[in-house]
Amino acid sequence: MEMTNNRLSRISKLFLDRDNITVDLALAQRKSFQIGLQCGGDVARSRTLQLAILTAASLAARCFPEAATAILEPAVADAPNLVWPSLGESFGQTLAVLLGSERLASHSSFTSRTARIVTFGNGPAAPHALRATFDGWTAKVAPAAVTPALPQREFCSLSGVLVGAISVAELFLSFAELNIAAGRRSVELSLWRPDLTITDPLALGPPVEYLPKALWALGLGHLGNSYLWSVASLPYPTGNTGTIYLNDFDKVETDNWETGIIFSRDDVDHLKTRVCSRWLEARGFVTRCIERPFDSNFRRRTDESALAFSGFDSNEVRRDLVTAQFGRVMDSGLGGTKDNFDTIGFHAWPNSRSPEELWPVQTADERENERKLHERIARENPSYSVIGGDPCGRALLAGKSVAVPFVGAVASTLVVAETLRLLHGGPAYTDMKLSLSDLSQRFARTNGSYSASDLPGIDAIAV
Repeated sequence: MEMTNNRLSRISKLFLDRDNITVDLALAQRKSFQIGLQCGGDVARSRTLQLAILTAASLAARCFPEAATAILEPAVADAPNLVWPSLGESFGQTLAVLLGSERLASHSSFTSRTARIVTFGNGPAAPHALRATFDGWTAKVAPAAVTPALPQREFCSLSGVLVGAISVAELFLSFAELNIAAGRRSVELSLWRPDLTITDPLALGPPVEYLPKALWALGLGHLGNSYLWSVASLPYPTGNTGTIYLNDFDKVETDNWETGIIFSRDDVDHLKTRVCSRWLEARGFVTRCIERPFDSNFRRRTDESALAFSGFDSNEVRRDLVTAQFGRVMDSGLGGTKDNFDTIGFHAWPNSRSPEELWPVQTADERENERKLHERIARENPSYSVIGGDPCGRALLAGKSVAVPFVGAVASTLVVAETLRLLHGGPAYTDMKLSLSDLSQRFARTNGSYSASDLPGIDAIAV
């Protein structure tokens, strides 16, 4: 059973809630969806391409357990890891940690005829493959047969995280039959100008010259993990990486592994702060662990960074961000049901709207109605009966959110990109909303451009 101690796979819960199938059957279906991450020879020389593949591999290993294979020649596998050289690993060794050594194959030895292929770099375009490509601050995933690679100028490494996440999103949306066009359409986004198409010259963005010297990661679950992955992707100079304040008080639980892009199965029952600290320090960062709940009493010291990334899943807690004396907060939130799990909302604070408008909380009547809904779902969906336990326990599980890790990964690129624009005097976005099922319908509200007045307490490191 894919559940332990009242823990339920947040990915498989999508299919349990939508299709009334058991979590075991949902897991079996996920394991049967074979995919191949095809690496061209130029991956050996491109930091951003390597990052895109590592991102896709980590996400695919969670969405499709034991079903994702990296296809690369020995020269690429043996190339240095350009993303995290401090690990002392080759690119292939880092991939093997994410996927398992048995999930690495050469082009000649990969024989699956049913696998869905994503091509990175100048690898051969297999029939019906997707191409994952980038340029500057932009990312694009589209059918490889009709999509040439973009110029792939390495201005901003976040484009690698974004294109890796979107490629897995397209595969998952196709697998789950959530969008009939997924895997056969062009999906694109600019992190410099998310309100523009990537063909607009203004969407390309400038080369990144400054990185945040210190920041807070508040909450280290699905979103918090993704924030750290994106921050660690940035090209900090050797020996001059940033300081990250890690705030959480929970331990890693079984269901956290699937949604936390940096967690491993071995991290279960260890404090999230310690796990994240080890992961970051192996990549050269300095960390500070704050292991207490974030609440209305929390205050930032004046000698600590004024920049915070909020990874909370509660609007009640988000409202406490306003009084914590941060200079700038980047917050994102994700949908949590079978119908909206792929939606992302972004808010920056300060904001022209009030905290009550940005982060509304449920009334007592709304909470009661939600509780009754969860009880009804657990009672009427036969898959919850298979799980076992008492009615109250099943209702609690019915109230758990659906979560798929590529959603948090995309959200993290929006949050970290907002910080990079802050440091480069770029356009300021106070609010954004998008759905991965249809990125063409995204909303982004700009508020002019950042200036020096927005930077008190936020220091930068020159690349």
